[in-house]
This record gives sequence, structure tokens and C-alpha cells, in this order.
Amino acid sequence: MSGWKIAILCCHYTNEATAEDVADIPAQIEIRRFPCSGRIEVADILRAFENDAEAVLVAGCERGSCHNRSGSLRAEKRVEAARKILEEIGMEPERVQMAFIPRLDTGAFVAAAKDTFEKLLEISPKGETTS
Repeated sequence: MSGWKIAILCCHYTNEATAEDVADIPAQIEIRRFPCSGRIEVADILRAFENDAEAVLVAGCERGSCHNRSGSLRAEKRVEAARKILEEIGMEPERVQMAFIPRLDTGAFVAAAKDTFEKLLEISPKGETTS
């Protein structure tokens, strides 16, 4: 496994993925579940970087199908706020990604995690990390 670390902050209803589901991504994947993606705060996203993540994926329910009505839309706004903060401190805002996942769709969840890893490679192609 490489030295990459990706933090995934997700809605409890979004997935039931396990470490085995994301095992083929050559990075350390940390999955943290919340009762709703709307409960994910900007501070949670930034804290993931403080805990050595090189990228953060916020995964919420598909638009219009959030268990708590608008939680994933609140999460999307917080992702945008976190991106602005990263840009202000000289980090690539693309290190934070938002994905809208069909409920309990492990395949879409894993695809979003792989996409986040691919974006990370584009940002730091030579394995340069933020830590």
C-alpha cells in the first residue's frame, strides 16, 4: 500500500461498504459514517487533513432522495466552503470531493472512492503528500 490516505465522510444510509470493498485502491481508506451527510461540518473535513489525509470524499444521498430531506445539499455547501478554505491556505481545493450516491449502492460508493484517488494522483502525480 502506498502512503496515500483518503478520508471518506459519509451518510450512514449511503453505503454499507467495508474495508474489503475498497481494498483494491492503493491507499489507506478511512471511512467515517455520520447519521446524515448534512451533519458533516467544515471542521470535520478540515480535521481529516489534520489527521494526515491527502484527500477527502464526502458521500451523501442522491439529490432528492436524502433520508433527512436536504442533508446532502447541506453537505455540498460545506464541501464548497472547505474548498474555499483550502484554496486560501494554498492547497488544491480538488482535494475535497462530493459524491451523491444511491442509497446502499456499494458499487457507486467504491467508484466515487476510486475517482477521488484518481483526482489525487492528478494533483500530486509524483506521490507528493501534504504531510
